[in-house]
Amino acid sequence: MAPFIKDGDVITVAPLKKTLPGFGEVVAFVRPNEDKLVVHRIIAIRTKIAIIQGDNGLDYPEEIIPQENLLGRVIRIERNSQNVWIGLGLERYVIAWLSRARLLTPVGTWLSSKLSLFSRRKK
Repeated sequence: MAPFIKDGDVITVAPLKKTLPGFGEVVAFVRPNEDKLVVHRIIAIRTKIAIIQGDNGLDYPEEIIPQENLLGRVIRIERNSQNVWIGLGLERYVIAWLSRARLLTPVGTWLSSKLSLFSRRKK
């Protein structure tokens, strides 16, 4: 789920209860026929299924996951004992749309290069 969730981050997953997750939310689920726990973003919702993809979409293709395999939504990310909110707020809609259009990685790479140029100039 890089760049929004990185190796070593601690995530908090809340049970879904009676409300289903929506477009752009990050969810924990079990892949059918694998019994493997995974965390990815919902990029589309259909009746009784969620279309899910990791934010690094080049490495993880879209997956169709039955709603009964969805375990909970990610409500908190901690990195180095600090809360990380990027990717869980309203920006999740833009991230999901860019991911669905396969533009998240190119746009993120471009934005990162611009931000690093800005930070170097600022010094």
